[in-house]
Amino acid sequence: MNDPLRWVRQDIRDIVPYQAKVYPEGVKVDANENPFPWPASYVEKLQTDLAAYPFSRYPDGEAKDLRQALSAYTGRDPAEILVSNGSDEAIQLILLTFGGPGLATVISNPTFVMYAMATRYMGGQVIDVPLMEEAGTFRLDVEGLIAAANREESRVIIICNPNNPTGNSFAEADIEAVLRGTDKIVIVDEAYYEFYGKSMAGRIGEFPNLIVMRTFSKAFALAGLRVGYTMASRAIINEIHKVRQPFNVNAFSQRSAAIALEERAAFENQVETILAERETLIPQLKRFDWDVFLTDANYVFLRLRGESPEARAALAASIHQGLMDRGVLIRKLGGGPSLDGTLRITVGQPEENLRLIAALEEMSEAAEGSAVGAVAASVAESVSASEGLAASVASPALAASAVSPESAGSAASLGSATLVRGWRV
Repeated sequence: MNDPLRWVRQDIRDIVPYQAKVYPEGVKVDANENPFPWPASYVEKLQTDLAAYPFSRYPDGEAKDLRQALSAYTGRDPAEILVSNGSDEAIQLILLTFGGPGLATVISNPTFVMYAMATRYMGGQVIDVPLMEEAGTFRLDVEGLIAAANREESRVIIICNPNNPTGNSFAEADIEAVLRGTDKIVIVDEAYYEFYGKSMAGRIGEFPNLIVMRTFSKAFALAGLRVGYTMASRAIINEIHKVRQPFNVNAFSQRSAAIALEERAAFENQVETILAERETLIPQLKRFDWDVFLTDANYVFLRLRGESPEARAALAASIHQGLMDRGVLIRKLGGGPSLDGTLRITVGQPEENLRLIAALEEMSEAAEGSAVGAVAASVAESVSASEGLAASVASPALAASAVSPESAGSAASLGSATLVRGWRV
């Protein structure tokens, strides 16, 4: 029998494909996207520009205009910038350049799954130096990373900062220690830079082995257009160009990204709103029976409580399904190191966050002796000046989410001091 699949590489056969399912309806708070529509000023400028653009021609293979705009935004020379079809392509290009069969990528789980998958696509191996959990957050095992980096087979170390899916950032001193401790390539993935505000890009001249990656998919709301960029020394960028496809980023995406930078003040306003919503949402999430981790990004990492990893994973799956049944999509993690029984929720628009909390309340019940009454009283006082708002909110938690960040935060903090709602899914 003719079976062409027998020629598939065995290491590819063993890979479970990454599946990004599409759910067009309902509240989508699963993919760490900017939840807001494009700003009107951006849409107007984009429409005017694109109407006259010669899309019948191939795109600029060097993305000169976009790299010039990125130079103004980042402070790096255009020759130190490479534009890619999202950060996923950038990861693959870097590993094509520096990795390969028998060579290793060093990562710290739990982290972005595509680092390990892209390494395996290249026939490489993954060395995991797990994050160290302490005081409600995670930090790098610096000594472990340096030891792994200096193994003969290691070529690339990847640090996601802020880290996906946990949301925390790492101390710059720790990243610097890794850079000083090895001459191997160190990638700092700054996909969520605009929500965090700190970057290693300004230190590229100091560390010749440093590569910084970013994306337009998050703060700039271009997830559907796939635009990422890499910053490194001119010498490194030149080497990566050798494995890049000649027209890797289409003309529409290039122009859209360049105009987004021109209109970045409008996107920065959206980022400020997302950060304010995050501060309103987190106290509400703390009212439920799970651990809520500190975050420097636009999403929140949650871990269910239970006697065993299996019990936590089962509960996480039930909550995920229960929310889907109510038209709310969050990210169910699991299947990877330290991820069983964990969930991730993206900060949505205010009305999306309201629907999320409402759905969670339907799936939970007040614990005996909880602070529900105190929360209700505080929220009632907060919203008494607005009959319309009070009438539109069905529960204390929703009212607390719907008022201003300051009043909502203070009201919700009353509930977060004591477990308010246990699961009944």
